[in-house]
Amino acid sequence: MKAIGSYIFAGGFTIGVKKHFDIEAHLEGDGAYGADTFSLNYPNIPIFEGPDNWPIEKYKDKIDFVYGNPPCAPWSTLGSGSKGADGWKTDPRISCWNDVFSLLYKIKPKVLAIESVPRVFSETGGRPMIMDFTKKANEEGYAVTHLLVDGQYTGLPHSRKRFFFLAHKGNFNPPAPNWNPAPNVGEVLDELKADGIEAGHTATLSENEMKLTRMAKPGESLRNIWESLNPPETWKRSLKGRKGVIGRPQFMKWRLTRKQIMGVIAGSFSIHPEEDRLLGIQELCAFCGYPTDYKFSGAKSGWPSLLARGVMPPVGEWLARNVKAMIESNSGFEVNHKVIDYRKPTTGDLFNA
Repeated sequence: MKAIGSYIFAGGFTIGVKKHFDIEAHLEGDGAYGADTFSLNYPNIPIFEGPDNWPIEKYKDKIDFVYGNPPCAPWSTLGSGSKGADGWKTDPRISCWNDVFSLLYKIKPKVLAIESVPRVFSETGGRPMIMDFTKKANEEGYAVTHLLVDGQYTGLPHSRKRFFFLAHKGNFNPPAPNWNPAPNVGEVLDELKADGIEAGHTATLSENEMKLTRMAKPGESLRNIWESLNPPETWKRSLKGRKGVIGRPQFMKWRLTRKQIMGVIAGSFSIHPEEDRLLGIQELCAFCGYPTDYKFSGAKSGWPSLLARGVMPPVGEWLARNVKAMIESNSGFEVNHKVIDYRKPTTGDLFNA
């Protein structure tokens, strides 16, 4: 069976999908963030940059599975989503979503999957867009599934809750994951050490951050330590009208604990639970489900961000396996839409988790 990826960044989604489909190409946006890294690892998979250069006619009616993970920043709490319920509407990256969705009626695959953060389906996120996509997919003769899953239950060594929009011609009803929690931070690091895998390139802490790191106990944030040592009346603002404070570390740098399950991969923000350093790139690869020998291109400071974006390989493999099983079953289906939630119960708004 044949598949095409779109907006795949460093290639995590494709690493998983490739175990069940032949990858024909990547259709990327202008600039193709992460494409150089992907090409280092998969030089034989062609990449077409810019929607105007996508060879649509070449692939029309010949592809089984189209998958993509356009930028989630419009709904991320660190992106436009922090600007309120309507912040996403003026984010230019929405065009990437329209590009990927347009492949449904341009290429006409058996299945289209688009991944993002759960907040895209919340009342304060992009639900109007998702429901518009759902209506249009139904009109094209596709059933639609809104799927939520925590990656740790698909074999990913960290907790990562994600939303998938799936338009499909078949009865998509994947079995529930195994519900076995991910190994904790200490177990992952111990396994790497036992296998002789080194940390790899490690981002450098500033002099001020290193002083705070030496003080940090497992589970402590460098920012909290700094603020306990510097009362608010002594803070000096970096620029008038900005929230930045001179000398205060970024709020996400913290020391991990051995017993915790890794949460959102922040890359250059995760401090080793026992050593006074940030996690190295090969350690981050392991937590993200990438091969620890994965090659990277570009500035080393940007490598962790490449890993943090998009679908992690174990999640992509789990989804692709179930998509392939549905296609092979050639099952009948009704043109409707449904929600499948494969996450453990959470408190609060389900889709803001």
